[in-house]
Amino acid sequence: MKNHYVAAIGAAGLAVLTAFGAAAQTELPSRPDPTVPPARPAPAAAPVMAPYKAPTLPGLYSTNTLGIELGWGAPYGWGVQYAYLVTPHLDVNAGLGLGLGGKIGVGARYYLRPDRRVTPYFGAALARTGRIENVDMSLVVGAREEKANFSFRPSGVLHLRGGLRWQPGTVGLLGTLGYGARITGDPVVFNDTYSYGTPSQEMVNFVRALSAGGLEVSVGVFFNLGRY
Repeated sequence: MKNHYVAAIGAAGLAVLTAFGAAAQTELPSRPDPTVPPARPAPAAAPVMAPYKAPTLPGLYSTNTLGIELGWGAPYGWGVQYAYLVTPHLDVNAGLGLGLGGKIGVGARYYLRPDRRVTPYFGAALARTGRIENVDMSLVVGAREEKANFSFRPSGVLHLRGGLRWQPGTVGLLGTLGYGARITGDPVVFNDTYSYGTPSQEMVNFVRALSAGGLEVSVGVFFNLGRY
């Protein structure tokens, strides 16, 4: 009986020691170890910077332009035109003026380097020349003077053009070379051949050179209007 009592006491003591050890092991990880340096915090993520975008600068060409153009073979003759800048490279224009007959038309110009003060350009225009009647003409052919009377019928001309635009400020200059191809046939009509006789080939060539179409050499002055 005594031996059973001692064994019970020993078993109870062993159970207490086991429970105390388990509790100590459970609390151990929560206590910092002074010999281990503290963990460093993770570095903060660097902020993502948006790429730099340069501010938009004013263009050299205004959205709206008014021009005066003159020269030989220009689609609008000696006249005025209005141009609207659709994109920095492209404008569309319309104009009217006088030549041998009234002129009216529309066109477009494409600028290769609109960011520079001087830029080449290429363009096209479609123009209509009005009727002109009963024009007297004298021409020296060889040793004699030839006379004729002629009229110009209305005609349509497709102009292919190119040149340079110089825009130092509000006022710019446009120099152009080009060629106009008639798309409505020969507009020249010689009148009263009974009285004047049949015109010579020299007279025919000279009068045709005065009609719409052919070589263009012109210069224009352009004024920027409104905002850029």
